[in-house]
Amino acid sequence: MINSLRRSTVDIMSLRHRGPVNEEAKAPSSPSKQQTEDNDRLSVLDVVRMVGGLLLVNVILSLYVMGNTTWGYETRWTNWRYLKFRLPTPSYVNLTEAELSLYNGRDPDLPVYVAVNGSVYDVTSKRATYGPGGPYSFFAGRDAARAYVTGCFQQDLTHDLRGLDEEAARANVEGWQNFYQNNFRYWYVGTVHHPPLTGDPPPLCEGAPAPKGVKSEHT
Repeated sequence: MINSLRRSTVDIMSLRHRGPVNEEAKAPSSPSKQQTEDNDRLSVLDVVRMVGGLLLVNVILSLYVMGNTTWGYETRWTNWRYLKFRLPTPSYVNLTEAELSLYNGRDPDLPVYVAVNGSVYDVTSKRATYGPGGPYSFFAGRDAARAYVTGCFQQDLTHDLRGLDEEAARANVEGWQNFYQNNFRYWYVGTVHHPPLTGDPPPLCEGAPAPKGVKSEHT
């Protein structure tokens, strides 16, 4: 009997020394929340790497086959210069005639601009055409609205439309503005401010749309 009591006392004391059972320690191990998030991140990263690799292969193949990165498909939105102009918001210009003259293509760090009756357009995509030595270099860096109307590219490099048939001049100007506005290679960038016109209007050149009753100087 005494021995039984002694054993019971020893067992109770042993339990006291051991302390309460740690239930958490007994619980089956499972991935922590942090580990799960890390695994998710790795999965997303893997997807990004795969997509990036496919895009890189696509660009390389397009360059090899078509000579550009878009498989021959071109819009303004595939032109990095247009993206730079438009994003995050369009950076329109308001130039003087002197400022506009700087954008004639001679400075390779500046875009090439032409203007038609006050509206300025970026034609840098065709620098070889509008820049120095190009067939239309006389249009760059100026508003030559009159020459667009008359076709006199030496005499009429001015914005002065006075003396021309108003209806014909308006139609020609709008036609050229629409051309630059709608051609994906070019885009509208702002305006040029002209001082008030004074003096006599320019003489009419051969083929210019003269008002009724007025003759060209070559007629």
